[in-house]
Amino acid sequence: MRRLRSLTALYYNPRGQWAAFPPRDPSDNPGRPNPFGVSPHTMAYWLGISEDLFDAGVALCRDDEVVFAANEERYSRRKNEGGFPYRALEGMFAHTGIAPDEIEHICMAGLMTPPLPVRMLPKAHDWIFGARRREQKDSMVRRFFDDVTFYLPITHTSEDSLLRKAVRPMLAPVTRRNLPKALRGKPLSFVEHHTAHAAGAWHFSGYDEALCITSDGMGDGLSVTVSLCKQGVPMERLWTISSRHSLGLFFQVMTEVFGFVSCRDEGKITGLAANGDASRVDEPSPFYWQDGEFRFTGRFGQRGIDYGRKHLAEKYSREDIAAWCQHLLEKHTLEIAQQWLKKTGQRRLVLSGGVVANVKLNQRLHELDEVDELFVFPNMGDGGLNLGAICHIQGKPHRQIEHVFLGESYPDTAIEKALREANLAYERIERIEEHLAPLLADGALVARFDGAMEWGPRALGNRSILARASDPAVTQRLNRCLRRNDFMPFAPALPDEVAHEFVVGADRARHAAEFMTVCFDCTERMRREAPAVVHVDGTARAQFVRSDRNPGFHRILTAFGKVTGSPVLLNTSFNIHEEPIIQTPEQAIRAFCYAGLDYLAIGPFLVKGTEPQA
Repeated sequence: MRRLRSLTALYYNPRGQWAAFPPRDPSDNPGRPNPFGVSPHTMAYWLGISEDLFDAGVALCRDDEVVFAANEERYSRRKNEGGFPYRALEGMFAHTGIAPDEIEHICMAGLMTPPLPVRMLPKAHDWIFGARRREQKDSMVRRFFDDVTFYLPITHTSEDSLLRKAVRPMLAPVTRRNLPKALRGKPLSFVEHHTAHAAGAWHFSGYDEALCITSDGMGDGLSVTVSLCKQGVPMERLWTISSRHSLGLFFQVMTEVFGFVSCRDEGKITGLAANGDASRVDEPSPFYWQDGEFRFTGRFGQRGIDYGRKHLAEKYSREDIAAWCQHLLEKHTLEIAQQWLKKTGQRRLVLSGGVVANVKLNQRLHELDEVDELFVFPNMGDGGLNLGAICHIQGKPHRQIEHVFLGESYPDTAIEKALREANLAYERIERIEEHLAPLLADGALVARFDGAMEWGPRALGNRSILARASDPAVTQRLNRCLRRNDFMPFAPALPDEVAHEFVVGADRARHAAEFMTVCFDCTERMRREAPAVVHVDGTARAQFVRSDRNPGFHRILTAFGKVTGSPVLLNTSFNIHEEPIIQTPEQAIRAFCYAGLDYLAIGPFLVKGTEPQA
């Protein structure tokens, strides 16, 4: 143990040595209600941390009220940033104004994921994944790091395994070395990876009872879990799939086969799939499921990538391969869901895990005859484990999550200062939302920065780029501005109260659609009035906007509908392609100028654009 302490001290990141931050006056933040009530300094808080291989982050709760949540990528500006979330933790303290000694309990996600060596050596994560980013795809170093990525976390990690029993006592002392000094003496709990996934989805679904399915690449030795959830009793885990037989890892391998970046670009396969035909791929399925046993017979890591490039990419079009991959994912996930829905008699389904970022899969699930309602945890990937860990340890009563505007917001003074420093001409406009409607109706591309930053992978109006969806040509212009792949569809935002006029089956996934986590078949009206957001297969990843949960964005949609007769807008994330969604006013200004958009609505200020940067 003495040797272990010396090693962790040697590699301890000094950024973790924070003391208390000066409290921030809530009046400095008029764009976001004070979540603390009378005083933020008379209450105890629960801190959740996901120190994962990808998409690390933090969450903060006051009792069961979510006060703050953000992921490391928004601070490092590297998509899906993993490792210990030093920057996000620092940002949480600075933004909320609470002091570390007000934290009552710390909840950590993951037992074997990330592996103990990565926890012991915080800089190892940056070294491994930094080298993986820098190396050429076919170099020996890149091949080695691909195998490390796929195989290092896949270990025999069952509850009674010797490895887990050996590692468990070491987790707390290793983790405390990464924490700020003021937090090292706090009570510390660890929650198994898929338990955290399931707890977050179940807690915030608002359902009294449901079947919960978690599905990802890997996490603590598992890739799929099925659990029965009932109010007032602990979740009952019914069935699992080992990470050695992972649907998610199969998708990761195929992402690399396509030349994309795994654990980031899996959605591009789904986008391509709509243009292909799975039946044209004459290959046996690499998955086997019989008598409750689910197995993968193919290859992972670099061997799987090499096999895919040699035996698939050279024989079939990438669109057909993508359709085949999507078909396999849907087929087996639906079989699992149907079997357990029938066995348990449940009619409500809740989902979490990185695989359910696949919105087409989620559409197939909410369309099942066995499903009355479906909810997808808004930050479904590993970035949501922090809040799920808190939910599991707290064991508080379940309630429906209302919004995910849980990150930083900025006062008008900070926004105006950033505009002046950028030498941009601007005007302040009262009720700016109504002013945007005629600009959008005239075909302008409008970037919107307002209120608190969204938590999770979707921009839901506060960090969004908006455009009129009636002209399909707008997608080509956006793709050029944002340096975006032309086969990826854009999503519509529309008022919740008229959702049934534009999509089919809105009621089955109405709450999930508030967070843009499901697809729907489009009605004739949607195809006629908003063709720019209807994918080639006639579906759309629609966002339903409620007036009580995002009033500013709802006012824009309503005003736009009055001007044009149709309240549907194209909504895409405010960022340059392959970058995280923007966080600060300075980042908003940079992305706006770089892309050459027409207008920037930033807080109450409006900026007219110029030509895009080279």
